[in-house]
This record gives sequence, C-alpha cells and structure tokens, in this order.
Amino acid sequence: MTAAAMSAGAARAGTETVTTCGAGVFNHAAVFGINTSMYCPAGTNEPPGITILTGPNQVPAGRRATWEADAPAGLTITGASVEPNQMYSISINDGKGWGGGFYWATGAALTYDTSKSFSVSGINTPFFGTQVICGWSTCNGGTYPAQLTVEAISLTAAETQGPWLSSPSGLWQAGGWVRGQWPLDLYGDSPSGLCGLSATLNGQSIPGGSSSSPQNGSVWHQCAAPGVDPLVSTWAYGQGAVPLRLAAIDAAGVPVSYAKTVYVDNSQPTVSFAGPSDVAWTGATDYVAAIAGGSASGIDGLGCSVDGAPARWYAGASAEVPVSGVGEHSVHCAAANNAVDGAGNHGWSAWQSSSIKIGLPTVSSIGFGKMVDKLRCHRVAERVRVPPQSVTVRRGRKLVQVTKPARTKIVHVTQCHPRIAWQRITIWKTVRRHGMQVRVKREKLVRVVPLPHMVEYAKRRVAYGHGTTVNGWLGTSTGVALAGQAVYVLTAPDNGSDQFAPGAAAVTAADGSWTARLPAGPSRLVEAVYYGGPTTEQAISAPVELVVPARVKLIRVWPPRVAWGGTVTIVGQLEGGYLPAGGALVRLRIGSGPAYTTYGVQEHVGGNGRFTTTYTFGLGDPAVFESFWFQLASLPMGNYAYAPGVSGRSAVVVGGHPNLPPLPPTPRRPRKHTTTPHHHEARSPQHRAKRRRR
Repeated sequence: MTAAAMSAGAARAGTETVTTCGAGVFNHAAVFGINTSMYCPAGTNEPPGITILTGPNQVPAGRRATWEADAPAGLTITGASVEPNQMYSISINDGKGWGGGFYWATGAALTYDTSKSFSVSGINTPFFGTQVICGWSTCNGGTYPAQLTVEAISLTAAETQGPWLSSPSGLWQAGGWVRGQWPLDLYGDSPSGLCGLSATLNGQSIPGGSSSSPQNGSVWHQCAAPGVDPLVSTWAYGQGAVPLRLAAIDAAGVPVSYAKTVYVDNSQPTVSFAGPSDVAWTGATDYVAAIAGGSASGIDGLGCSVDGAPARWYAGASAEVPVSGVGEHSVHCAAANNAVDGAGNHGWSAWQSSSIKIGLPTVSSIGFGKMVDKLRCHRVAERVRVPPQSVTVRRGRKLVQVTKPARTKIVHVTQCHPRIAWQRITIWKTVRRHGMQVRVKREKLVRVVPLPHMVEYAKRRVAYGHGTTVNGWLGTSTGVALAGQAVYVLTAPDNGSDQFAPGAAAVTAADGSWTARLPAGPSRLVEAVYYGGPTTEQAISAPVELVVPARVKLIRVWPPRVAWGGTVTIVGQLEGGYLPAGGALVRLRIGSGPAYTTYGVQEHVGGNGRFTTTYTFGLGDPAVFESFWFQLASLPMGNYAYAPGVSGRSAVVVGGHPNLPPLPPTPRRPRKHTTTPHHHEARSPQHRAKRRRR
C-alpha cells in the first residue's frame, strides 16, 4: 500500500516545547538600526534567549526587526506561552517611539516594561513571532534604546494532517496465499515525526518489525523512527487467514494503524494416481490420472514426467498424463499449490511415482484334443555380430588381459509363422442394368490367417482314480505365438464352490502350444491362466469340464442266504471325499437276472462315506429258492463333485420258511496249496509266462 493510500484521516493536536536556542524553529530578520541575536551559552548559568535590541542609529518609521517561528506543512500553531520571569521588555510601547511585542496571523500582543510572562491560545496561525518596530517618524536608538528578550517559549501545535505509513513491497502487498519467508518493507512519517513503529502478524510481534526514536522537543520534527524491513517466517504465525497489523505513533501523540488479512499456507501438497495399472494395447494413447490436493490454498498445477522425459506442466488439480507404447512405463508427478514465498516460489509436493503396463492382448485356449492350424516352424541360420570382448589369456607364465576384436558368427534359431489360407466369401454389389440399379451376388476369395486352435471337446470323462492330460495354445490376438511362457492350469471341484486352485503348470513350445498332466481327482472345472509378461497382457481360457464318476463300493451283503421274509444288511462305501454338508444320495438296486428294481434312497451319506441299510424280502414258497443281486448307485447332485456311479453286484439266495432254521452255508471250495517258488524262480520268464497262461 502506498503512502497516499495509508495517510491518516483526522488530525489531532499535539504540544511541542521549543527553546529559543532550537535550531530551525525561530528565524530572525534584522534591519539597519535594529539588531537581533540568539544567546545560547554552553556550560554557564546565564539564561539563553532570543533578543531584539536597537542600536545607536536613527530608524525611520515602520522599520522593524523580528524573531519568527514558522510552522512546517502539516502543523499549525494554536498557542504560545512564556513562563514568569522568562522574558523582559524595555522601552517598548512606553511613548518613546518604539513599539513591539508578540504577533501571529490573526492578532498581536503588546509588551511593556512590566511584562514578565505571556500566554495565548486558540490562535490557529501558521507563524508566531516577536518584533520591535519604530512607531514615530524617526526613532533614535541611541537616545531611547529598546530591547525585547524571550528566554524560553512553549509553542502549542496541532497537526493538520496525521501520520502515514507506507509498505510498498513485501508481505503487505502480497495478494492471495503466502508461504515461506517474506520481507516487510515498512516506513512512515508525520509532521511531528514518528516516535514508534511496529508490525504484528496474527497478534504476534514480528522480530525486527519495530523501531523507535527519542523525542526532541527543540525542533518541529521531534521524532524520526527509522523504517524496518524484517524477513517474516510465515510458518511461525499459524495457518489460514491471519491478520497483519502495521502501527505507529508520532510526537504529537497521534496513533495510526492499518490491518489486512493474510492467507498463510505452509502445507505440502500430496499427489495420488488413479486408473488401472495394466491395460491392453489398442494402438491408441492411454492416460494416467494424477490428482493433487492437501493444501488449503488449492493446487496451481502438476509437473509430470513419463519414463524420465522432461516434465510437462498441467494447470489445475488434476492431469491426464498420456502414455503410449507397449511395455512398462513409469510416471512421476509433483504438485505445486497456490501459496508463494517472497521470491515467488510455490509450495511443492514430493515426487510421487506410478507405473502402468501396456501389454499386447493375448489369447489362451484349453481343451481335450489336438492342436490344428499350428504355426509352421523351421530352423534358419542367422548371422549375428559379437562385440569386442576383454578376456584373460595365459602367455608364458603370466595372465594378461587382451581384447578380442568384434566378429560375426552364425547361429541357428527357430522361426514360426502362421499358415495362410484362402476363404470364399459372398458379397453383394449394386450394378446398373438396362437403366436400373440391381443388386447382384458375387463370390470372392480372400486371404485369411487362421490362428492355431484346438479341435477338441470341452468335456472329457475319466475313470475314477485316473489322471488325464489337457493342452492348449497361447499367443497374441493377432496370431503371434508366445513361446517359453508359463501357463498355469487351475482346477475347481465341480460342486458349485468355484474354489479354483493350481492343478498343473506348463511352458509353451515355440508354436505356443502346451500340454499338462492333471492328477486323479473328482469332477472338475479346468481353466488355463496366463499372468502376462512385461509386454503382454494376462489371459484366461474358457473353462472345460472333466467328468469323473463316483466310486461306490458294495462292501458286504449279509447273510448271503436268507429265508423268505428275511432281512439282509447292506454295507456300502462312497470313496473320494467331497461329500456335501447335507450328505450324498445313494440308491439301492435289487435285481434278478437282467431285470432290476430301484429301492429307496439312502440320504445323508457323510463322514467317511460309509453307510449301512437293510432290505427285507417278502413271503414266498418255502420250497422255492431264488437268487437275487444287490447293487448301489450314486445319484447326480449339483453340490457333489462326482458324476453318478454304480458298484459291483453281490448275490443273495432266498428260500425256505422264516420259522425254519437257516440253511447251512454253502461250503467253500478248498484252495489248492502250492509250494512258494524261490525268489529267482518267481521272477523268471518261464514262471511269468506260466502265470499268464493260468
């Protein structure tokens, strides 16, 4: 703010005591025949004073001599006083020709031989003085000498303009938000002079922001407090809106102060990133979103660098940083807020980094079958350049370092390319015939590049306890095979849980194909997953289904012979686990010959899969004996990870009356005991051939 803008409003009165020996307060005007003098003895007891004294010469009428105090600009004299015995007047206004006394702009006061003091107020004059004047036609100073002496006089002055302050640069002139260190250029003045000057920020005194000056009552400008220019550390005065106050007081006791609000922000901005870290290459430019915040002053902009290139400026609190090209890229950004220090430097955040991978889209397939449209691969010889190499060789008994010159060598590599096929397509064209437009059909051969793919079934049935193989192909969406890449086969029990876990792993061949072996297990959903590389995207195949029937064992049917109306106990086992919480469903089959009947459902087969049930035959002719067989079959369930399976059969003979004692068991055929051959005989080819013939 300039001095004019910071000038004081209303003026206030102030008192200044001016001695007769004050330099620059009273000015004399001597004339021929009337002398003026100022007596300021140093180190004596003689009183000082200003004196007007006539000489021995004759003076014409109207000639006068004066001592006059002229108030400087901004001050007006409102009163004057001389203490008792501080003045004397000789032969003035006593009828001897000489006149004189005190005068001012709006009046005057005569003095006499008896005048020893003087006082006047409310005169509001720019000047005040003493004078001796010749009032006759001729005055003779030698015959009637005259003298007017004032030893000490007090002048009362009022300021017509108040004190002012100026701060043309630095913190006072700062607009918007500030931070760091700022200079504060402050000075001012008033007609009577500034005796004290100070500056505070948020109610705290600014070190070095104040000055003072002792008051000198012998001059009009009685104080001269020097200007200040402290370096203000804004972080020591709080954050946000804080008041800045400049104040001063002058010799007339008139204060002046000014205040403004300063917005302080010494915070450090933050930078974050948004968006995916892995995108598929489409040929277009991708963008990384950088977002800045964390500062009350707001964000001026961000500087962002991609892959070490020179940083680019983005105005505002967010930036869309363009990134292009296949591969991994790094983006570094720093943000600047709107607060500046005295040198114009913004508050900056630390550099933050983000990475993004732009990968080629890939295709992953899996199935049970064979690969068709394989890539054609062949070995070719290529000439490569070997740069100079530093090697250590032995010469005599010493090892010396020598440099082999650059050379070329032949290497053999495998190159693969897709097959080219021709496909006939139908197109429609509009032609003009006989003045009319008609549409005609045309056939056209086009060149196509078939991608390697599997001719396969999405489902395979495998016996319980047996493993199987799966195969697939990996490449880019444009048909370029990816060789030497790890492919992971994930499997999940086909019970609706979707709990996929690693089942196998494989590495792709030169043509992108791969094969993996899956161990024995339940019915499963099988997927192939490629997790991507530095320049390729990840890919997941469509799932295929591996169907495994359940293994149901009929452990025992007891007794093997019962009478009509008797009951048999059936013990079975569901193997392989994965039993649902509510139990699996098993059905009992009863048959005779090729015909059978399904009997009931055994529910809640849980635990270790072992279960027991019973069956009671009806009444029949005791004289009739009949053979029946039993078999167990599992039922399909969505939460059971096995396909339906059946057990082997176990026969039961039914006959006789239930009240009759049971039939004796059928005697078993005794085993034929043979001598165990020696170890080397059991291993001989003749023995093995004999066992095969048996």
